[in-house]
Amino acid sequence: MTRKYRFFSLQKILILVLGTIAILYALQQYYVQRSKLLMYQQEIKRLTQENAMLEKTLKEADTPFMTEKIAREQLGMMKPGEYKVKMKEDQSVSH
Repeated sequence: MTRKYRFFSLQKILILVLGTIAILYALQQYYVQRSKLLMYQQEIKRLTQENAMLEKTLKEADTPFMTEKIAREQLGMMKPGEYKVKMKEDQSVSH
C-alpha cells in the first residue's frame, strides 16, 4: 500500500490556524497598547499645560498685590483704620 502525500496535512493546517491566531492576537495587543500610549501622551500634554498654568498662578500669587487681595477677599482682613461695609441684598430700594 502506498501512502499518498497530501499538500495540506492536518498538522500543517493546524500550525497555519494557530499561527494566524497568534499573529492576530499580537496585532490586537499592539493596537490596544498603541491606543493606551496615545491616551497617556494626551494626558501628559494636558497635565503639562495645567502644571504651567498653576506655576504661573503661583508666581502671580507671590506678589504683594495678590497677597493683599487674598487677605482681603478670602480672609476678610483689613488695614488699620479701614471699615467694612456690608449691604443687605434682599431689601429693595423704593423712591
